[in-house]
Amino acid sequence: MTPLHANTDASRVLVWGARGFIGRHLVAELLARGYTVDVLRRADNPGPTLPWASQVTWHDLAAVDTAAVFERALAQATVVFNLAGSSGAVESNRLPIHSLEANCRAQLEFLQACAKAARFPHVVFASSRLVYAPKGSDPVSELDPLGPRSIYAAHKVCVEHYHDIYARRRAITYTIARISNPFGPDPSADQKTYGFINALIDRAHQGLGLQLFGRGSQLRDYVYIRDLVDGLIRCAERPESRNQIFNISRGVSVSIHEAALLIRDRVGGGTIQLQPWPVEYEAVESGDYVADVSKAAALLGFEPSYDLASGLDEMLGGPWSGRASAVAAAGYDHVV
Repeated sequence: MTPLHANTDASRVLVWGARGFIGRHLVAELLARGYTVDVLRRADNPGPTLPWASQVTWHDLAAVDTAAVFERALAQATVVFNLAGSSGAVESNRLPIHSLEANCRAQLEFLQACAKAARFPHVVFASSRLVYAPKGSDPVSELDPLGPRSIYAAHKVCVEHYHDIYARRRAITYTIARISNPFGPDPSADQKTYGFINALIDRAHQGLGLQLFGRGSQLRDYVYIRDLVDGLIRCAERPESRNQIFNISRGVSVSIHEAALLIRDRVGGGTIQLQPWPVEYEAVESGDYVADVSKAAALLGFEPSYDLASGLDEMLGGPWSGRASAVAAAGYDHVV
């Protein structure tokens, strides 16, 4: 794979949302590949100290003077990894105005700053597979109809369109990465663990029940964090990615029940418990999801190396950093 650009200045990237699960891994990999990294974070929520914290330049977003902070952060960045926003389909339906502010307003402020930047940045936006209409067990391509079932997913669609509008205004180029279900080691998490798979692992280590809604038969396309990060970097590095949408997934799905069995057998703890669907979760449940990743393979050379079993084996090869009380209390979202 070639670097972003031939000159040194253009190897500087900005990561917005670097303290989340995906962002923490992405920044570490970018640094390992020799990129200079700037990071945008909320000033009122500094979060845990991260292993790479001293190797990046930080920009703190406060409630005031947001435009000036975006301007400084974008001054030298040629590529922006846009991972910002609040997640959770059920939570977004409970707090729709909060989701609007976190996932739409902030994005418009950011894109306005991009329009004023001198470097015409390329933006890699982390969207979600939840934007698609349910299609059963047939593979879902980037051309399939959209049909968000939560405020969170509707806002992802909205922000995708924001990026396209600003690209048509020649303020940016973009790549939309519609991500399925990421999983992987998460030792830096300080509160609720990220994602369904990671939460099940924590519960299994604690000997707690592995709770599945319904029969646990719905299919999910789990993508290991190493593969996901590689896919996102390809969206930045490959010229073929410009103004394109890609499914960034494994391309092979397993049922939630099968995933729970794999975890139980490897950890040696936890019993599988089937529960009726809570009304709020059933309302946003998307059903089976199998990603068609042929476009990413053809244009980006994206070929995931891990399936669910091999990803779990790598994760569990060392001590798992459980957050017992926080995870046990928090629960997890089947639809993310």
